[in-house]
Amino acid sequence: MADNPFEIPQALRQVSEQNVKQARAAYEQLMEFMTKAMGPWMGTVPSNPMTAGLQHMQDRAMQIAMENAESASALVEKISKAQNFQDVFGLQSRFALEQMKAYAGQTQELQKLIGETLQKLQHG
Repeated sequence: MADNPFEIPQALRQVSEQNVKQARAAYEQLMEFMTKAMGPWMGTVPSNPMTAGLQHMQDRAMQIAMENAESASALVEKISKAQNFQDVFGLQSRFALEQMKAYAGQTQELQKLIGETLQKLQHG
């Protein structure tokens, strides 16, 4: 560490990695709980063309949210293993670019789903 004052100490990286593992486990438990809690509730909604289309949009929105959370979690894990601050900044920059592309694609996909649902409602 004396050679590079911007190096992240190994002990700090180890603590960070452990915290990331614990946070990931807690997130997975939360998602499992949410999925189990939503199942019975969604079963009570009457099935018709409108609710089916809305259900599909909701399911995809949930998938997108989970994908984005996974991307953020992966970033945190990579950052916790970074050797120095230059690596951290590089990881953050790449993540920001990748997520902006992902958000644009996700927005287009959801807009398309909304349009398809509205068309089905008008014709059905």
